[in-house]
Amino acid sequence: MATVKRLYNRSDEWLKGLSRGPYAVFLGISSGVGVLIAGLLVSRDLLLVQALTIALVMFSLEYAFGLHQTTDE
Repeated sequence: MATVKRLYNRSDEWLKGLSRGPYAVFLGISSGVGVLIAGLLVSRDLLLVQALTIALVMFSLEYAFGLHQTTDE
């Protein structure tokens, strides 16, 4: 369990260190992969279109509104 916690903490610190653009890319890719995996488990109708759409939407929203702030301004 300690290994999982260390991995989580390292990942969290790495993500907090990213600027808006790279974080938005990471968020888009991870959400697209998540939809792709969930779609493979549930159904395969328009799976690739759904995954690409959610990836683009998540990237766009994060990049436009920047809810992930790495600096105090």
